Parts: sequence; C-alpha cells; structure tokens
Amino acid sequence: MGASSSRGRPNQGQSKKSKGAVAPVAWPVPPSPMQQTTFKWRIDGFSSLLDKDEGWIQSSVFEISGLNWYLKLNPRDRKSGGKSEYVSLRLRLDDCSLRSDTVVEASFKFLIYDQSYGKHYEHQVSHTFQTESTSSGTSCMIPLRTLKEQSSGFLVGNSCVFVVEFIKVVTSKANDTIETLFVQKTNNTFSDPDVYTWNIEDFFALKSRDYSPKFEISGHKW
Repeated sequence: MGASSSRGRPNQGQSKKSKGAVAPVAWPVPPSPMQQTTFKWRIDGFSSLLDKDEGWIQSSVFEISGLNWYLKLNPRDRKSGGKSEYVSLRLRLDDCSLRSDTVVEASFKFLIYDQSYGKHYEHQVSHTFQTESTSSGTSCMIPLRTLKEQSSGFLVGNSCVFVVEFIKVVTSKANDTIETLFVQKTNNTFSDPDVYTWNIEDFFALKSRDYSPKFEISGHKW
C-alpha cells in the first residue's frame, strides 16, 4: 500500500469542505504533551475515499515509545465469507524499528471518534510485534452503514477521526529458544525415559521450516 492522496498533510489551520467528489485529505492531529501515547488521524473527504475503494490505506508515520508506527484503515472491509462492509483498523510497526532479536509486546485501543456526542467506538487489542509479524490482526470496528448514519456522530462534515491509544509497550530481547522432545515411557518399553534437547541459537533468524540434527533414542533414529 503506497502513498496516496489520502495521506497528504495540508498546512496547519487549512481546512477543506466537501463539495461533490473531493479528494480525501488526511493528516495526523498534533498531540499535546499529555497525549504522547495517542495518535489521532483525521480524514477529510471521507466519501471520496469510499468512492475510490482502494482497500487498505495507511497514515503517515508517527512515533510512540521510541518506535515508528502506522495506523492502517480499510473503509470497505468484509469479514471472511460475509457481504456486509465494515470499517476496519490495523496497527503496523515500521520494519526499521524491529531487529530479528527484538520482540515488542503492545496493548492498545482503536477508537473511532464520535464528534457530536463523545460516544466513541473502541476496541482493545494486544499483539506481539516481531520480524515475522509487524502488523496487528484486523479489527472490524463498525459496519460502514453505521458510520455513515447522520445520527451517529462519526462522520461530520465528511470528516472522520480514527485513533490508536497505547496502553502498554514493552520492548525486550528475544531469548534463545530451546525445543525439547520428551519420549514418554509406555508399558515399560523403555527402561529409562530419554530426552533430546535442540538448542537454537538465533530462532528469529530462521527463514523457513528447519530440522534438527539426527539423534537416536531407544535404538531408533529421529
């Protein structure tokens, strides 16, 4: 998902009102000192974004806890096998913020702002970010038809506000992984239980399926 007109950021103070099929404008809302754990993404011209039906788009990069993140949005997502359209969100950690030996445990909330009544729609998520999984799972927030209802307060002046609020971010070193095969004694077949231990020095460097060296237990090779 590359750059699109939905990611442009106008000068502060500038605003655009929708008149027909106006290209969507999206930019992050600058946080105050008390909002360093929150990223707000305002999208103007939301109806034009629906007309384009581009699938997933993403915000500009933002920094939380010393890491670079992107908020991703799909305004016409569908659940597996379903026909109803949902407004869905994902959180992606920038590849440059991760190393193969690093794991980032994060808890956060997705919110769609109710700009009229303050009854925001939210969904809490926990995800382990690592080199093999830099994006959280898809969170189907609300049906698109609900967001478009005039009485909902989510879509005001053809503008929507999407938010990710971080609860906890913990970065840690990925420990060396040890895989142990236990051979259980059954019906006294073995006089003593045997154990084979496979030490993997750098588990996260593995690129595909791998096998241990051959080993022998109770006269059989494994």
